[in-house]
Amino acid sequence: MLQPIAEINLGKLQQNYQFIQNTVDKAKVMAVVKADAYGHGAVPIAKSLENAGVFGFCVALHSEIDELISSGITKPILHTGRVQQGILDLCKTGQVRCSVNSIEDFQVVNKFGKNNNSKIKVHIKFDTGMSRLGISYKYSQDILSQIGNYKFIEVEGIWSHLASAEEKDDSFMQLQLNRFKEIKQLAKSLNLNVKFYHIANSAGILKTSESHFNMVRPGIALYGISPLGIPHSNLSPIMDFQAPVMLIKDISDGDSVGYNRTFTASEPMKIATVQAGYADGVPLEFSKSGSVIYKNNELKIIGKVSMDMTAINANNSNLKVGDKVSFWGDNTTHRIEHLSKKYGIIPYKFLNGISKRVKRIYIED
Repeated sequence: MLQPIAEINLGKLQQNYQFIQNTVDKAKVMAVVKADAYGHGAVPIAKSLENAGVFGFCVALHSEIDELISSGITKPILHTGRVQQGILDLCKTGQVRCSVNSIEDFQVVNKFGKNNNSKIKVHIKFDTGMSRLGISYKYSQDILSQIGNYKFIEVEGIWSHLASAEEKDDSFMQLQLNRFKEIKQLAKSLNLNVKFYHIANSAGILKTSESHFNMVRPGIALYGISPLGIPHSNLSPIMDFQAPVMLIKDISDGDSVGYNRTFTASEPMKIATVQAGYADGVPLEFSKSGSVIYKNNELKIIGKVSMDMTAINANNSNLKVGDKVSFWGDNTTHRIEHLSKKYGIIPYKFLNGISKRVKRIYIED
């Protein structure tokens, strides 16, 4: 079938997870599987990680929680967004934890718990510098000293999020870590029975053990991509984005290829048309300057990437119709870290850009 595919290696996923777990020692790992596990498929990714021993999962939407639970996932799930009625209904089971981002959230959760005669597990989010969700760290004393007033809330965790851990300048990350340490110390001085403290994303995990505390939230590193700009020797990309050759043809000197005639042949040549375009996740930036991998050989993209197709230079290759080429994967020159730097596209966009038209194929190697 002439259809683009994303071949996803669950064996490599588990190896990446094990490396992260070893790196953070005894800290619990909450795998971030929001946005369909960064385009890899939330359910198969979560099931594989659950089998590997992960502590739990982080998601951003109510629908993402529903998807995991309906698929049979039993490990804890942390919702990282605002409190909502539907989220609270799920929290009654004890599997789901909600994030508290304001004093109003405390009141809503406590009222819900009282009306349902159940304690609701929450993780309080403090804003230590991201300035999005979360209670400002400046109010941590006031907030934490009032915890005892909310009889139907169990504060299982306290967390924050690093804004710039992937940058070379660590000064702001250190400022956030210091603020978070102060919050942790305050909670302990108030004798609050908080089990988990977490602030580390993938970049924080790889950068410094100071960020690990006793829980971490890896995202992109689980999928084998380093957010620090260069490939990590202990992380293997789990996705190989491939597409089949649909037609091979000869063109003459002076023939142009693709929309807007951005490529014109300077000599007779052989070209191959590949069944994948920007509607599938091939960045438009690959036009004229990108390449694909075929049997470890690099073949140049020519002309403009279109919605469904991409043309490549097939000279001096033994390509046949139906053969698959790779846009990115584990090949040294086509690691996403390198492509990200070359094209100025953040790694996350490569992964999340893979559309529903692309068939996911899971292997256990």
